[in-house]
Amino acid sequence: MILQEEIKGLKTKIYGKNNVLDLHEDNYTFRNVELKITGSKNKIIIGKDAKLSNLLIHIGGSNNEIYIGVETDIIGHIHLKGKRQKISIGDRTTFKNVYLLSGEGKNIEIGEDCMFSYDIAVRTTDAHSVLDVETKERLNIAKDVTIGNHVWVAANVLISKGSVIPDDCIIGARSVVTKPFTDPHCTIAGSPAKIIKTGVTWTRDRI
Repeated sequence: MILQEEIKGLKTKIYGKNNVLDLHEDNYTFRNVELKITGSKNKIIIGKDAKLSNLLIHIGGSNNEIYIGVETDIIGHIHLKGKRQKISIGDRTTFKNVYLLSGEGKNIEIGEDCMFSYDIAVRTTDAHSVLDVETKERLNIAKDVTIGNHVWVAANVLISKGSVIPDDCIIGARSVVTKPFTDPHCTIAGSPAKIIKTGVTWTRDRI
């Protein structure tokens, strides 16, 4: 649907044309969700049985896409700045309080069945520049962030530009992830984060 009609639990502030909200019929739940768009031809896709609450989605730019998968449960702030970028959250992934920032033409991809705890930030950009004193060359270039399937991210974690987290990994509380990892089934922790244990998996159930 073009963002014109009222939807229960959703407030909108739209400055632009042809922005689309693609909902799966009536199989979704919005509680205190706010959508702000400055730009045109953006698309937000919400999967079946998604639950969104206390969530701000803010898009500044045009021709972008945000995908939130089926049976997700999302709390937080999704901020996309730029053109032709994508933020994707896979099916059955849950956020307790997460900030996603996609900017400078880079994307965020989060896989299926991930579990994110409280006060987590995932960023493709630092938003400001760090320069070499002599050359004036920018050092902190923006990069994509990719998080695999079945990843557990504990509280107070920063996942920074260029990070890659493989399938079935655990990110320890208060970690700062700044680089790509390649091996699945690992516990990754520290600041900067490193692999501290291999051959692990996790479950949402307390056994």
